[in-house]
Amino acid sequence: MAQTNHSMGAMLIEQRDKLRAQMEAILDKAQGENRDLTTPEYHQFDALEKDFDSVRGRIDELVKFNDDLTNANSVLRNVGGLARTDARGGDFVYEATGKRAAVRPGESFRSHDVVAEYRESNEDFALAQYGNLGQLVRSLTTSGGSAVVPSVWAAQLIDLARVNSAVMQAGATLVPMDAGVVKIGRLTGDPTAAFRTEGSVITPSDPTFDNVTLTAQTMSCLVKGSLEWFQDADNADTIVKQAIAKAMAVKLDQVALYGGITTGSGAISLATPPNPRGVLAALLAVLPANVLPSSGAAANGTAQTAATFYGEVLDTIYKVRAGNEEPNAMLWNAKLARLYAGAADTTNQPLRAPADVEGLEKFVTNQIPSYTQGTMTNTATDLFVADWSQLLIGQRLGITIQVLTERYADTGEIGIVAHWRGDVQPARPAAFSVFRALKGA
Repeated sequence: MAQTNHSMGAMLIEQRDKLRAQMEAILDKAQGENRDLTTPEYHQFDALEKDFDSVRGRIDELVKFNDDLTNANSVLRNVGGLARTDARGGDFVYEATGKRAAVRPGESFRSHDVVAEYRESNEDFALAQYGNLGQLVRSLTTSGGSAVVPSVWAAQLIDLARVNSAVMQAGATLVPMDAGVVKIGRLTGDPTAAFRTEGSVITPSDPTFDNVTLTAQTMSCLVKGSLEWFQDADNADTIVKQAIAKAMAVKLDQVALYGGITTGSGAISLATPPNPRGVLAALLAVLPANVLPSSGAAANGTAQTAATFYGEVLDTIYKVRAGNEEPNAMLWNAKLARLYAGAADTTNQPLRAPADVEGLEKFVTNQIPSYTQGTMTNTATDLFVADWSQLLIGQRLGITIQVLTERYADTGEIGIVAHWRGDVQPARPAAFSVFRALKGA
């Protein structure tokens, strides 16, 4: 039965991917020719989209069926885009509806049920007038103004930001928000077992649940270019999307890791509000024991000891495991990654990392700064280890583009402001650990 379901799932995924490719080909062709969709193309796209939604529904039914067979505790693995976040406590759900909240790994943001429903109830009128996001922005450059980005293009921006974001690559859970405040159910306490004597009373031990509240905050990013470029560039759509997505991803990484920190960690200053409360701020507030060293950042930082060069990394990994969580990845900056990559023993042979360190994925983000800690001048940095599926990134469905035609008029430039709304919340704080002021160069 499992093999049959696996084969059926693979077949459905293949069918879904073909439909998606055909839909994207229609849009790409129109974008490449810098034009709107023709009437036949619109009809063809709509028909493909209906088939796509039907296949996606069958995939969801198959996932639910497999969950039921395994008492809702196992997950579909190794089936292409059907891979589910292996989070403790199962999938995150919307408390109000009980429906799946997370965007699965490999799933397009646009394919999530909440996003699809939003798209159906909010027609993308701009699609009928403009062939792509670049054309929409170009039209706004003549008179300024703002526009809500159609969900098709907004989803492309969000997916591009996911690719550029280190926390997203590490496995953070993306949750579409169909309202300004959304509550996500989570498991907070595990049931326990105990031996008992014959005939004695069984002590009840139930899992405990509560919710994580995601409250949309606004993040804005500004990019600018020359008036001539906006009027003449054939690839404006690609460049505009990539520039906005990268700016969003960079700030999202910084806030997800630090949000709420106003002192320490160098120049990081992210007061809450308006910034969401990220990993380090959340740990300092609710679980300071998971911020190492245990007595707080050493006055002059922490330098590696030759005999136990990976000691601090192992301490950070096992602080998560001590909380009955299992980390999947570590995040550090380029300088710290380079230091460990170049580590050598007394005979100048490369120093092999312990198996526990080798077993984790590693992602570099320079949103983790190098800074001065006492006598450690501009070489202190922070190391983050976590089960990153427990980091919830709430994504409000609308993205707004605003074009500034007058602010940079004296230099012949035009500014584009993208307004993103969302929130960041650690679902299970014990799944995260940070080592502060570790020598990183």
